[in-house]
Amino acid sequence: MAPSRKDYYEILGVPKTATPEDIRKAYRKLVKEWHPDAYKGEDKKSAEAKFKEIQEAYEVLSDQEKRATFDRFGYVGDPSAYSRGSGRTPGAEGGHFDDIFGDFQDVFDVFFGSNRAGGTARTQGPRAIRGEDIHASVVVDLKDVILGKKVILEYDRSTTCKSCNGNGSEGGTSYKTCPNCNGTGYIKEEHRSFFGIFSNTHACNTCGGSGRIIDKRCPDCGGRGTQKERHQVSVNIPAGVENGSTLRIGGHGNAGQNGGPSGDLYVSVRVEMPSEYRRNGNDLYVSKEIDYVEAALGTSIDVGLPEGGSETLKIPAGTSPNTVFRMKNLGVPNISGSKRGDLLVTVRVNIGRPSSREKKLLQQIAKLKNSKVVE
Repeated sequence: MAPSRKDYYEILGVPKTATPEDIRKAYRKLVKEWHPDAYKGEDKKSAEAKFKEIQEAYEVLSDQEKRATFDRFGYVGDPSAYSRGSGRTPGAEGGHFDDIFGDFQDVFDVFFGSNRAGGTARTQGPRAIRGEDIHASVVVDLKDVILGKKVILEYDRSTTCKSCNGNGSEGGTSYKTCPNCNGTGYIKEEHRSFFGIFSNTHACNTCGGSGRIIDKRCPDCGGRGTQKERHQVSVNIPAGVENGSTLRIGGHGNAGQNGGPSGDLYVSVRVEMPSEYRRNGNDLYVSKEIDYVEAALGTSIDVGLPEGGSETLKIPAGTSPNTVFRMKNLGVPNISGSKRGDLLVTVRVNIGRPSSREKKLLQQIAKLKNSKVVE
C-alpha cells in the first residue's frame, strides 16, 4: 500500500513552524471536539475517522524523529506502525490502543485531569487553616497625632488549647482509626469511561485526610482545639496618622487550626479633633480674633499649640480682616517623620460698637483723613 500523503500540519491546524507546545495545545483542543464520546454530531463514524486522523497527525508531529522525516519526505511510512505500546483494546478493529488514541495520558488528561506525579495523590493530614483576623478601634486626640502614642489594647481572642495542643483530643492523644477510610486518609472512587475503569482518590471528609478521628474530646476546649483568652497588645500609634487609618499587627488575631498560623489584628484609628482646629493633609488651620485697633496699629498674639505650649505671632499694622498667616513646622508630622506641616492662622478683626469716648476719637481721626462719617 502506498504511504499516506496526508498533511499532518493541516489536520492539526498548525503551521510548519509550530512549537511542540503549539502542537500539543492544538491536539488537545481537537480531541475535545472530535472524540467519539464527546462529538455532538449525528455522524459518529465520520467523527471516529476524524479522530483517528488527528491521532495519526499527533503521533508524527509530536515525535522529533518522525516529524523530521515528514518534513523532509512528506510521509513517514505506514501509520499503523506508529504505536508506542503493545496493548490491544477490544473493539479497536484489531489495532493497537495507541494506533487509535495516540498519547493515552494526553487523552486521559482532557477528560479526568492530570496526575503526572505517578501513583495516587493523597492528602497527608488535615489542611492547615489560618486563624481569623480581629478588628478593633482606638480613639486618640490631636496631641497624640502630633507626638505619637502607645496604646494598650485589651480584647478577647481564641488561642491554641494548651491541654491538647490544638488537636481537640483528650491529652492530645485520644484518637481512633477513621471508620470511613479505615485509616488511609483518602477515599478511592472508580469511574467507568470509554477507555475503561479509572480510579480517583480524594481526602476523606470524615477525618480530613488524617486517617484518624477523636476518640475522646479534650475536656478543656470541648474538642475545638482553641480557647478564649483575654489578650493585651501594645499598639504604636505613629505620629502623623490620618483619621480612619488602619494599623495591622501580625499574629495577634485568632489561633489557626491544624497547625495553621494565627490571624492578624487590624486596629482602626479615630482622631478626635478639637473644635478650633481643622486639618488638611499635614497642615493645621486655626482662627484668632483681634481688635480693630490692634489690626490697625499692629500687635502680637499667642497661638496655642495642640501638643501644649504656644508660639507668638506678630500681626503687622494695617492687617486686613481674614488675613492668613503661616507658622512654619507647627502642623502635623509627616507619617515618615521627615518633617511637619504648617499651622495656618486666620486673623479675624472684631469691629464692635465703639464707646462714646472711642467715637469722639474716631471722629477726630476721620477729620484728619477727610473721611465722611455720620455725626
